[in-house]
Amino acid sequence: MTDIIFQGAQILNATEYDQLRDHLNPTHRLIFDGMMFTGARTTEFWRFVQHPQWFHADRQYVELPRGSILKVKAKQRERMILLSNVGTRAIKDLVHAIKRGDIKRITRQGWREDLMRAADKAGLNPRGISPKMCRKTWVSWLMATYPDDGLRIAASMGHDTATLIRHYLNLPFSTNEREQIKTYVAGWGGRT
Repeated sequence: MTDIIFQGAQILNATEYDQLRDHLNPTHRLIFDGMMFTGARTTEFWRFVQHPQWFHADRQYVELPRGSILKVKAKQRERMILLSNVGTRAIKDLVHAIKRGDIKRITRQGWREDLMRAADKAGLNPRGISPKMCRKTWVSWLMATYPDDGLRIAASMGHDTATLIRHYLNLPFSTNEREQIKTYVAGWGGRT
């Protein structure tokens, strides 16, 4: 099957996500899942790692308070990142590892190299393997599953709706891929 490359980043299907994840060490799996299931920008993710109290497990979201979003062009200065059931479990595991001191910041270049090594071991095409791939994949999965909930997806990801429609609404996932993706997005924003 042909890879989906969008804006220089590979958009993973669920099988590719699993294959890549399987070739990361346990600590890097926690980081990968954290980046994937929050869809946070890399700098936002590392700010969250410094402030695990921003995770609200009971309501399944990560708070990014004013001052945590550093992107100059960002439309929102604060937001709530809604989580799926799988995402909530992943962030719980990540927060436990943060509190144990197991999670150390990785540079963007270092993380890219780690992802490339895992992709190579997994037999995935290295084209488009990058840190931003997690965010783009997650938004794509949400839009493929819940296209009618674009306003909440946009708010959760810090996008405007025009960006979602222009970039993520019509990605060519197969019917089988869409079914596999549903496992990961189930429960997002209180949905079933």
